[in-house]
Amino acid sequence: MREAMAPKAEKTTATPALPGLDDLVGYHLRRASIVDLQGASAALEAVRSRPVPFSVLSCIVERPGISAAEICRVLGMQRANIVSILAELEERGLFLREADSRDNRIQRLFPTRHGQDVAAQGIERVAQHEEVLLQHLSVEERHELRRLLAKIWQ
Repeated sequence: MREAMAPKAEKTTATPALPGLDDLVGYHLRRASIVDLQGASAALEAVRSRPVPFSVLSCIVERPGISAAEICRVLGMQRANIVSILAELEERGLFLREADSRDNRIQRLFPTRHGQDVAAQGIERVAQHEEVLLQHLSVEERHELRRLLAKIWQ
């Protein structure tokens, strides 16, 4: 019985013209994102939320009367993904729906007092997480980091 032989590996050397993993901005963005998301998720557990539903609630609180379609545009979400999130937030009594005065097909979303309180508590906890996350950056560096990151995604 003859066994298949694995092809012999050829010795290669690193191509100096190509950047290493540590030279890639995306690598650092992803690593930082993972650390941030883990901390933000832990911070939001206290208000029984997760990052995406919390972002949706924050949009409603910051922009009373916003529609689901507008939230999707602001957050870069697919419309199909917001339906279950809105159902969860509404079940918790965090916002109310009201028909648009000019177009009854559009529902405007308004935070309840409870929704405002949950959003404020969540923001406070995430801000505390960020304070720890960014403790080694000066105030100026934090502003510059936000500015540079915004230039990438806006």
